[in-house]
Amino acid sequence: MTITTTINAQFKSIVEDVKALPETFKKIDIADLQKQAEGLVQTAVGTATATYTDLQKQAEGVYAKAKGLKVDDIRKTVDNSVDDVTKTAKGFADDAQKRAEQLVTDAKTQVTKVTSKAPTTARKAAEKVDTTVKKTPEPAKKTAAKKAPAAKTAAKKPAAKKAPATKTAAKKAPAKKA
Repeated sequence: MTITTTINAQFKSIVEDVKALPETFKKIDIADLQKQAEGLVQTAVGTATATYTDLQKQAEGVYAKAKGLKVDDIRKTVDNSVDDVTKTAKGFADDAQKRAEQLVTDAKTQVTKVTSKAPTTARKAAEKVDTTVKKTPEPAKKTAAKKAPAAKTAAKKPAAKKAPATKTAAKKAPAKKA
């Protein structure tokens, strides 16, 4: 079967359907269609009326509540809402702080692992740099600037040696200020 044959068959079918339209229109019962349309309209009107009545009742309820409201009631509601939001925000802040502390702990652990695996000569060089930094006199105004390099070199050493270095540097700064 070719495309031409298929198209011709469909075209003949359409022509026959068009020729049969007058007979089809004669068979349509207009009174029945009118009854169906009226039924649909009545259903739509009933639904619209019921919806309007429900909305009216809800609006009256809202109006009654609004009429009975006082400024103190609104203030209490707002205060309660603010308290709830504040508690939630504090919870989020606490969670974020716990996560940050855990990340810092994990980072320290990782640094300790990496530095403990470093060759002995690299550790000795880091200790020598740290000792040199500790012996370097720090001006009173630039203590914060000098602490940053010490913290970097301290991070290269194992965890057991970091704590004494930080305490020593902290003790020296107040003594020099006086």
